[in-house]
Amino acid sequence: MMISPAADPVTTEVIGLLRSHKRAPAMGALAMELNISKPRLLRALEALKELGYVIAVDHDQRLVLTSTPDRMTDIEILAGLKTRSFGRHLHCYRRIGSTNATAIDLAEHGAPEGTVVVAEEQTKGRGRLGRHWHSPAGMGIWSSIILRPPVIPAQAAGLSLLAALAFAETAETEFGLEVMLKWPNDGLIKGRKVCGVLVELSAEVDRVHYAVCGVGINVAHGVKDFPSALRKSAGSLAMATGAPVERLAFYRAFLQRFEMIYRRFRQEGLSPLLADYRRRSLLLGNKVVVRQGRLKIAGVAVAIDDSGGLVIKHGKKETIVHSGEATLR
Repeated sequence: MMISPAADPVTTEVIGLLRSHKRAPAMGALAMELNISKPRLLRALEALKELGYVIAVDHDQRLVLTSTPDRMTDIEILAGLKTRSFGRHLHCYRRIGSTNATAIDLAEHGAPEGTVVVAEEQTKGRGRLGRHWHSPAGMGIWSSIILRPPVIPAQAAGLSLLAALAFAETAETEFGLEVMLKWPNDGLIKGRKVCGVLVELSAEVDRVHYAVCGVGINVAHGVKDFPSALRKSAGSLAMATGAPVERLAFYRAFLQRFEMIYRRFRQEGLSPLLADYRRRSLLLGNKVVVRQGRLKIAGVAVAIDDSGGLVIKHGKKETIVHSGEATLR
């Protein structure tokens, strides 16, 4: 089910007015100002209440916004968002199968670059290599962004690295956390995986039609909120900071950071951005194993090349891999 209060101009105007002023007019005066009936205003206020807004009435019978929900709605995401294109077209859901699957459908039908699909909960969240991404309601950021980079498919492979880098820089800026990046798509804090990226492409040999960049960020989880199989390896921003984290504020900061990195990628390519990735790399300088289906490549991760490939040295030979599951030995 979609959550789109901004689709109703009355709710948008009421929240905008309450955000900009400590107190709004009394309901009768507000209805007149909006040129709607009082019952219509009451329906809008009830809808906002169901979404988690707390609107009180003071002793002068004026409306006062006392609390806003930490929920992924278009009104809340757009409040204070400072991007040019990322998030300017929003599709917000209470519950969805997969944000990537929905974003792919939108991209196939011409949705513009920067279109975002975000959900409170995913029932079929997808990770890399066909894995399930645990996406419970209200606990994290489950989001997909449609990109249309003017590059060949091989160059688009670096988008996973850039989304992970955007997460790392946001967590470091907002909370002072140290984030390590595990090639090609994971963000770890204190040894626990907090962020994962899944990029899916539609492309021809010489051009990309679109890339859907799915990002899952664990925000509010405690250890017991993860399935038992993940409790030793998964983490969250709340676990890392030791305090509650406002999802919306972090998500807006992430979108702004990712757009900045992505715009630079479009202008300059991947290479100038890799230094920031490399210095956070968990793998470089360590013994690793990369599995590509039945193929297994073992050696020392010595570099990430300018295309985003992992360079593995084994004996006197070096192999560059652009996909696979990498683990420390």
